[in-house]
Amino acid sequence: MLSFTRTKVIGVESPKENILLAHGVLDDNIYAMELDVEVKLPDFEITGIQGRMKRTTTAECWKAVPKLGNAISLRIGEERFISKINRGVGKQGCSHFANLLLECCDAIRQQAIYGGWRKLKEKDASLSKESFLKEQLKKIPDLKDSCLLYS
Repeated sequence: MLSFTRTKVIGVESPKENILLAHGVLDDNIYAMELDVEVKLPDFEITGIQGRMKRTTTAECWKAVPKLGNAISLRIGEERFISKINRGVGKQGCSHFANLLLECCDAIRQQAIYGGWRKLKEKDASLSKESFLKEQLKKIPDLKDSCLLYS
């Protein structure tokens, strides 16, 4: 018998050039929250963040929303980025918000890396994914060694 389910959904769009916007939703039997994260490229700087708690366990949970502001001006991929989010948003506010924020940042990064692949492939059918990723590594140097693919 299933007694607990959690769903996380992240979508990323580009409302303006050099801006990526992620919308994340976490919904389970206990919590429901939403997060909008705006990031400016090419520095991956968090320039805006808004959160909404829709379902919580205590009145204290609502106090976590302003702590999202601690992520403003951080740059995805900077040294100790995950620690800064976990400390500034998670410990000071809500660990679920911190986790959802990290998921949104990961989705933004993936969009930045692969977002142009389809368009470039349509223009140049001979372009290999490997050569495309090598070019992306030049644009986003902190990707190097961040996972096996970028090693």
